[in-house]
Amino acid sequence: MRFRSLLSAAIVWVTGAGQAYAADADVEFWYGHSGAAGAAIQDICERFNSTHPQSLPMRCIAQGSYEQNLQKTVAAYRSGKAPALVEIYDVATPEMLDSGAVLGLDGFLQSQHKVSDDPLLPAVAAYYSNADGNVWAQPFATSTAVLYSHADQLAAAGITQAPETWEAFGTALVALKAHGSKCPAVTDLGPWVWLEQSSAVMGAPLLSKDATHWAFDQGLHLRLMEEVEQWMAEGLLIDQAATRSGGQELAFTAGDCALLLGSTGASKLIYSVNPSDVKANLLPVFAGQQRAASLPGGAALWVLRGQSDAQYQTVAEFLMFLRDVSIQTLFSDATGYLPVTQGAATAYLAQLPADSATVVGLNAMTQGDRTTAFEVRPGFITLLRLAWQQAVWSALAGQKPMADALHQAARKGDSLLRVFENTYGPRETDKGVNP
Repeated sequence: MRFRSLLSAAIVWVTGAGQAYAADADVEFWYGHSGAAGAAIQDICERFNSTHPQSLPMRCIAQGSYEQNLQKTVAAYRSGKAPALVEIYDVATPEMLDSGAVLGLDGFLQSQHKVSDDPLLPAVAAYYSNADGNVWAQPFATSTAVLYSHADQLAAAGITQAPETWEAFGTALVALKAHGSKCPAVTDLGPWVWLEQSSAVMGAPLLSKDATHWAFDQGLHLRLMEEVEQWMAEGLLIDQAATRSGGQELAFTAGDCALLLGSTGASKLIYSVNPSDVKANLLPVFAGQQRAASLPGGAALWVLRGQSDAQYQTVAEFLMFLRDVSIQTLFSDATGYLPVTQGAATAYLAQLPADSATVVGLNAMTQGDRTTAFEVRPGFITLLRLAWQQAVWSALAGQKPMADALHQAARKGDSLLRVFENTYGPRETDKGVNP
């Protein structure tokens, strides 16, 4: 049922009516955050309004989760009541590009005579660019995946450094358990880390060369997931549901578990208890494999059609305001998200330890070959993630071999690629995707 509802929400753009011009009283920005991130966004909006009295007021409105924000935005656009600016999570990028509802960022800023002297990080901008290299959305709330470790627990088990390979990761798990750890590593087995990020850093294509079918049911990803199956069976890699807290970040932060593959966006929580003991490292790869770049995750800001000239002027001012190094620093410090421009990234690299999540995350996105990390963004990837999760857990429950489970998930993903093509038409092969 959830699978069908997500599919319906994803394709509804193309049947939508044109957007009518909105009133000029203010400018709405819809976002998908709560907690510290939501508070930081509200703070930024208040700062903008107080320092830009000549612009229309920005009304920054929380709309629930990323998924809820996307669904509400689609519904609002169809009814002619969409916001001017909306935060959409990374995996909906193909739908946004093909929706016909958005204005490309580069062209929009040029039309508003806005030029930034602090360019976006190439590794991040590329994800939101089309095949011609034009950026269509401004990165925001950006994150990537890293390996977190408790240095004291590793040292107590005789492990002198965090594992850089999957072989060393497995060895570390055994040593930690032998030393008495009940949770050598914790996981939620989320596909963003275990399918997309792990494949990217190993340079393992998720898609065929012509982007017509999924290829994660073979090669390095299959090898990794068979290792995961063994680690979980031996009590070396623990499902988050089996921990005291029931959540992987909480279990790691509390010191109940020694290792965690997680998001840099969770670093604010992860460093909140014992920051000097927590170290961040690049995700492991198999021995002998050339390391490649990790993926930029999180969200981006999209400019929607149907607004007035005065509203677009304010949107352009706001986007430039968000690029200011001081504003990026404020947001990153409050949330753990990564800076998105070269100037802000340089400032962070100079002031933070080399093993901090921010520094490791920024470096992770520029490692070696970036072809598999540039734009792993086929249509309906949210539904592919769901199919992958269902398949992996069925294998872990002993219902079928991991190879068969991944094969079935990949073929379901192939059918989603066909649905996307039939809905939006053939997609150009994006530059840098598994050439």
